[in-house]
Amino acid sequence: MEEGVAAAKILVDAGYDSLNVDAGTYDSWYWNHPPMYFEDGMYREFGRILKQEVDVPIILAGRMDNPELAEESIGTCCDIISYGRPLLADAEIATKIKEGRVDEIRPCLGCHEGCMGRIANATVSCAVNSACGRENIYGLTPALQKKKILVAGGGIAGMETARVCALRGHDVVLCEKSDHLGGNLIPGGVPHFKRYDLKLVDYYKRQMELQGVEVHLNTEVTADTAKSFQADIIVCASGSTPKQMTVNGELPVYTADEVLLGKQDASDQIVIIGGGLVGCETALWLAQQGKKVSVVEILPEILGGHGAMPHMNYYMLTDLLNYHKVDIYTDTKVLKTTSDGVVVETDGTQKVLPAKTVIASIGYIENNMLYEQLKDSEIPVYNIGDSSQVHNIMYAIWNAYELARGL
Repeated sequence: MEEGVAAAKILVDAGYDSLNVDAGTYDSWYWNHPPMYFEDGMYREFGRILKQEVDVPIILAGRMDNPELAEESIGTCCDIISYGRPLLADAEIATKIKEGRVDEIRPCLGCHEGCMGRIANATVSCAVNSACGRENIYGLTPALQKKKILVAGGGIAGMETARVCALRGHDVVLCEKSDHLGGNLIPGGVPHFKRYDLKLVDYYKRQMELQGVEVHLNTEVTADTAKSFQADIIVCASGSTPKQMTVNGELPVYTADEVLLGKQDASDQIVIIGGGLVGCETALWLAQQGKKVSVVEILPEILGGHGAMPHMNYYMLTDLLNYHKVDIYTDTKVLKTTSDGVVVETDGTQKVLPAKTVIASIGYIENNMLYEQLKDSEIPVYNIGDSSQVHNIMYAIWNAYELARGL
């Protein structure tokens, strides 16, 4: 901090008119490009210190997406708010804030999947904004013929399809079999560090209202009921469900979704089977509550290894798991459970990991039954999102956008 203040004074003495304040180096990359695991406004203290040391305007970025937090920071921590990734997610964010349309802002998730995660080998874009960086060639045009489109499924892919189709002038009906929209983002958004996933769900809910999409909750589309909607096109977006796992022994095995949604309670000693993103984020969430958590992964590395996800997110998540003392066992196989915990085999030997709760996070399986039943219908039927292929939020949105802009 002392060096930063000294450098700032040197720059001001040299004639700099303002200073853009942030933190981080190539050795602490996630400070430069903060993922969702940071709290909002994580540079504010740095700006507050510098405002006391220099007399030029301070520019501040760093997860300043919350308009109220940004407004509170003006004058105390900074003089100008700088937006980077939020402008990729929604180029109109400043206008929407000014006009009081905060509920219409498409939020940046801090995932880096569409921006920094692509920058080495592709143009910068955005996971939640498919046209970002290619607006002229990939923007939306009005549909030449208005059609009635039935979207089966109210997850992110279904809502993006509905949003884009409605914007293009189609008559859209969206049916969701549960009593809420959001799909897998509802359990996924439970941890505090995934709060922007829930903001994305809220954004889509508002878009359904603004674009006049006819939404029916507690309404499951089946092969028998599909014809009753008299649609010209049917889009199946029925999502995915967690894979179930049975382990011989004395302890029940829950899915991460069951624990995240509070359907099953987690004890103070937990073993999570599966070290992918869902398993590791669930482990972090539980460890932040003071619970003792172990993650067992059969592969050599968790999170798919370095390069499987944007490296700033990868390094921060692994650092946080270490900081919260989550035990990681790779190249490790689960054998059975006992009243004492989970018996695993690692490095050719068996050991017992103490546990009272066992959680399986071994991936998701496509819910493609509706598409398989309807795909030979007389009208066009499409399958998108996780019901077509389980992937992440970016691919659900991008695939839905690609389909909807051509219908």
